[in-house]
Amino acid sequence: MTPYHFHPLLLPLTFVALLVAANASQKSIGGKEHEDNILGVKIGMTVPDALQAVFVNAHRQPGQEKPDAMRHEGKDNKDIRVLYKGLKDGEVQIVFADGKWVKEILLVYAGPHSIDELRLPSTSGIGVALGGERYDDRYTVGYTDANKLEQFWWRDESVQGGYRVRVGFISGKHTVGGAQGITTIARKIISITPGDGEKFLKAMAAVH
Repeated sequence: MTPYHFHPLLLPLTFVALLVAANASQKSIGGKEHEDNILGVKIGMTVPDALQAVFVNAHRQPGQEKPDAMRHEGKDNKDIRVLYKGLKDGEVQIVFADGKWVKEILLVYAGPHSIDELRLPSTSGIGVALGGERYDDRYTVGYTDANKLEQFWWRDESVQGGYRVRVGFISGKHTVGGAQGITTIARKIISITPGDGEKFLKAMAAVH
C-alpha cells in the first residue's frame, strides 16, 4: 500500500481543522438551529412531554394545548402525525411511533434561512474545507431524492439506546435537478437515522 505523505505546511491546517471540528461538536458555529430539538421536542419524548414542550416554547395560549390537526399513518396506521400551524417559527409536524414516542420532528420555517447564516457548507468537497470560510463540517451534503430538486444537509448522532438520530436541513426546491445557487433552507428535520427504526423501538420499549 502506498503511504500517504503530507506537506509540512498542511500539518498546522490539519490541526486547526480538527480543533474546529471538536469545537463544533460542542457548540455549532451556526447557532441553536443546529441543536437536536425543535421547540424543545426531542426524539424519544412521550406524547405528553412533547405536547407540553410545544405549548410552552411556542407560547401557545390556554385552549391551545392540543395540536391543530392529527392523522394516523405508517404500518397498520399505528404512527400518529400531529400538526401545529401559525407558530412564530413556522409549521411544526411531529410523528409518534406507535402513537407513543417521538420519532420525527419537522419544522417548515416561517421564513427561509440562508446557508451562510447557518454556516452550512455548499458541498461536501474538500475544496470547501480548504476555502478558508468557517462552516459546520459535521454535515454531509446531498439531495432528498434522485431528481435532485431539493438539496439536503444531514448529520447522524449516536445516542444512548443504540440507535442514531439524524439532524437535517432541506433547501427550497430547485427549478432544475441539481441546479446550483440555492442558498436558502426551507425546512429542518430531525428523525431516526434510516435503518435504526427497530433499534429505536426496542430502546423505547425497554425504557418505558
